[in-house]
Amino acid sequence: MVFFAVTLITLTHVISNSASGCTIAAPVPSLPAALRALGGFDQSFDATNPDALAEVAQNAAGAVSQDLEGAIAQQPVNVAAAVAGQPAAVVVPLAAQVPSAQGMRLVGLVSFYVGCGDRAYFGSVTDITSLAATASVTFPAVGESAAAARLDTSRPQLVYSSSPFTPEWRNAQSGASIAGGE
Repeated sequence: MVFFAVTLITLTHVISNSASGCTIAAPVPSLPAALRALGGFDQSFDATNPDALAEVAQNAAGAVSQDLEGAIAQQPVNVAAAVAGQPAAVVVPLAAQVPSAQGMRLVGLVSFYVGCGDRAYFGSVTDITSLAATASVTFPAVGESAAAARLDTSRPQLVYSSSPFTPEWRNAQSGASIAGGE
């Protein structure tokens, strides 16, 4: 009886997962030594929980780069994959007060790759503190409304080809695109 119950549950799980059509797996995280030492960054996170992703991003950034300690996580940005079979991504911009500038500036970015079941896996951290005085205030540098106007569409898509840190806006109908900027 127990064997039958376990077999039925396993079969149901296999059928429901294959029926969902999800075939894109996120890459296995390649963690820097600082994150391996802390632990917990090799697990998956809920991609639909922006607050949790922002917290993980802030912790990861501070551990990887001293320049990013104290940086404040901004609203995560979803970036679709431009290439079929590639996972979508979520980028968490990090901002800090820059002494030579007025207001907040981007100082870093943290990426997560999103696989089946809306599970996000740590990607990488990039420290752009050396560019902070000239860095954009937002990520992506070109906002959605500006992209929509330039691409002549009401719904531009933010996509990446090689790195979620350098996305582009795309008009799905015409195929035209513009750089989103870092």
